[in-house]
Amino acid sequence: MPTRNPREFCAAANSQKPTQLGKAIKIALSCLLILACATPTASMASTASSDAKRLDTPYHGQLPSEQVLSSASSFESEISSEPLGSGWAVPIEGPLSLASKVSRIAKQQTEQKSAAQSKQIAQPQKELTGSICSADPYAHVSNQMDKLLETALERDENAKVIDMKVAHYRKKSQIVIAESKDAIDYMIPYRGFGPSAEAGDIILGEKLKLKSRASAEFARQKNIDETHLKVTTCMFQVAMGLGMADTERGGEIVESGMKSLKELVGDEQAEATMKMLAQFKENFAVPDSVYEQKIWDVAQKQTKQKQIFQASLDEDPVVKEIKKRIHKYNRKSKLSMLTSQVLQTGLGVAALTPSFIGPGAKVALLTYVMATGGPESCKLLKELYLDKRFESRCKVIGEEAHMAIDNYQIALMTRNPVLLACSESLLGQMIGEMGVREIMGAALLSERKHAPGA
Repeated sequence: MPTRNPREFCAAANSQKPTQLGKAIKIALSCLLILACATPTASMASTASSDAKRLDTPYHGQLPSEQVLSSASSFESEISSEPLGSGWAVPIEGPLSLASKVSRIAKQQTEQKSAAQSKQIAQPQKELTGSICSADPYAHVSNQMDKLLETALERDENAKVIDMKVAHYRKKSQIVIAESKDAIDYMIPYRGFGPSAEAGDIILGEKLKLKSRASAEFARQKNIDETHLKVTTCMFQVAMGLGMADTERGGEIVESGMKSLKELVGDEQAEATMKMLAQFKENFAVPDSVYEQKIWDVAQKQTKQKQIFQASLDEDPVVKEIKKRIHKYNRKSKLSMLTSQVLQTGLGVAALTPSFIGPGAKVALLTYVMATGGPESCKLLKELYLDKRFESRCKVIGEEAHMAIDNYQIALMTRNPVLLACSESLLGQMIGEMGVREIMGAALLSERKHAPGA
């Protein structure tokens, strides 16, 4: 047998060492993989879900005891049917879900115990009953006035014609036709002196032709405002007569007011109004201190009337609508004003060129003008109609404020409770209960003991 040199033997041993080391590493890795597969782990949610980030934080609390775990198993079916809280939006299996279930079970048990103890300690309580009245104290009169206005408009043939015109001009087809006519008139002024003549009729009120949406809406509002003023006047007429101490003169005034009211709304609504006002005469109690207050002088009366007018004007829905429409014309930014001047000037000059640029600039100018609301002459006519609507509304508000303040003072001087109630009701509709208290010093209808039927 050949003998090896010791150096050769060591070299051979060193050459075999890496091979054995690699085998040992492989065996260790295999054992680790087998052990990992045998150990149960929590199934995590998909990383594509946005709620998976909530599972990155592990549970660091105390592990549950065996007693708590046994109680958890008894409530497992109940808890599994309940939705998880907002903090846990995705279902979880394993230690995290178990800990959350256990904490919720313990919380439920604590709540049940506290509820049972409270039932034992709690004594039978007495049943409390009550009611809150939030009704408008002026609705009794305002609802009747609304009925009278509605009935009067239904009986008015002119109102039906105006309503049909308004509905006709509000159709989309009629809007397109009106804009087309404005565009043609801008290119070829076929209307001649028509716009200026129509503007003169609007200002003086000599003629009112329902040939556009703006004119029809103005005629409709004017008719409603005038009818409302007539109805209010008739009601005050009847109220004055019913509350007068002189029964003979009061009967004459009531008869005159009822005759005018029946012509507007018919016998049924007129009698209903008479009955409502009679309740004020019987049940509306006015303290003597109210009648004994000082009469307003001319300056005080004028100041109060201005306050009522301004407060009512600020809260009137029709006035707000009119202002909103007018603000489309007068509230423009400096940039839009400058842009319109530059564009219209430039396109107007370019439209005078004899080449093909002229017709193109004319079409571009027409497109810009129609996109910004139409020609200026048409805008001015619309603004005039809006101005007349604003004037009509202001006129009615001013006259009714004057009527309310005058009749309130007359009611104080003549000790007329019915007229006083009507005046306060009208003021309440215009400026509200707080406004009545501020301007008049008292709001009797808001107190239950003074209300009719109390």
